[in-house]
Amino acid sequence: MSQSSTEVHHSSSTYASSLAEFARSLRDTRRSMPETMREILRTATRLIPGATMGCVTTVSKGERSVVASTDPLAEKLCRLQYELDEGPIPTEVRHFDVVVSHDLTSEPRWPEFAALAVDEGFHSLAAFQLYSHADDLGALVFYSDVPGAFDAEAVEIGEALAAHAAIAMLSARDNEQFRTGLASRDMIGQAKGMIMERYDLDAVQAFELLAKLSQQQNLPLHQVAHDLVETDHPTNSTF
Repeated sequence: MSQSSTEVHHSSSTYASSLAEFARSLRDTRRSMPETMREILRTATRLIPGATMGCVTTVSKGERSVVASTDPLAEKLCRLQYELDEGPIPTEVRHFDVVVSHDLTSEPRWPEFAALAVDEGFHSLAAFQLYSHADDLGALVFYSDVPGAFDAEAVEIGEALAAHAAIAMLSARDNEQFRTGLASRDMIGQAKGMIMERYDLDAVQAFELLAKLSQQQNLPLHQVAHDLVETDHPTNSTF
């Protein structure tokens, strides 16, 4: 086996091992969504050739936001795209799996954003859509300080990481919703218990009272329960 073929085999083996380790690390259900996304970025900037820094955006009710970044400058460039309504995040990554700009100094698609990115010292970028079936979850966006950084190999690695990241994002989102739901039910249970003890009501009556408070104050039931438990007394105007 020649030296060059040995190097290619070693590189492929290292990448496969790193990707497997990355996939295993994402199984940690204790991580929050931002923690999961930061882990994805750390791994991606290490594995994708040419990636200097990056950020992760998510979609919620049609609105995109930056949930994690490798550093403040990466976050700034991602937010700048929203402000200008220009760049791969607001205009293209929703429609294409991968968007690459090999040279931002002559990028016709987003002239204003590209010029500002170059002013910050960056000359190429790659954006990867995060999706599951037809569900657009967000994007992984990476920047490089050299032109032409994101070649076919970098794109291939980025696509593989994006696929794992989308699964991890769905899992993290489901876990957060589950934990939030449990916390809300626990808070409502505490509030019901307080009302039952204080006013000698049964569980149904206590819940009806909480529902009445929710309607009167135009607040979600779990928020009313939280406020009641935190202040340790019902709203005087209700009784």
